[in-house]
Amino acid sequence: MDKIYNYFKEINKLNNIIRTGWIRRNVPVERRESVSEHIFTMGLLALATIDKYKLDLDIEKVLKMVLIHELGEIDVGDIALPNAEQLKQKYIGELNGVTRICSVLDEDWMLELWKEFEEKKTKEAAFVYKMDKLQAVLQAKYYSELTNSPELFKEFYENAIPKCGDFLEIAD
Repeated sequence: MDKIYNYFKEINKLNNIIRTGWIRRNVPVERRESVSEHIFTMGLLALATIDKYKLDLDIEKVLKMVLIHELGEIDVGDIALPNAEQLKQKYIGELNGVTRICSVLDEDWMLELWKEFEEKKTKEAAFVYKMDKLQAVLQAKYYSELTNSPELFKEFYENAIPKCGDFLEIAD
């Protein structure tokens, strides 16, 4: 039970990490999305997308990947739009964080699945990456409507086009 509780204490930290993009864009404090909220809505969005478009994906693998893809942020925080050097440092920091957190439970499969997500070579990893971007675009659309700031949606939408253009029809 101690291992599970220690793991819980680690993952519970995701509730208090606010997504950097919303801080930078002055989304009202009372509505800034946490990393936990991002993961939750991304999981539901992934399930709905797989079902609606009848995608041939391993749903269990997708959901596991969604749930663990941000574990490294427990140690490094939410780093948005890094440059090439920052991207390398972000990866190293997150890899160390995920390794540390997975060692609490002695669960190597989580680390391997996180690496698979980062490499984006499998169809599930590519899908989860696109869901990660799509969720941010849809969150920006929601915040745009909430704050009457259409430029917020436009910025996120245009940033996501080169990364997952074929999924953006959902955001339109």
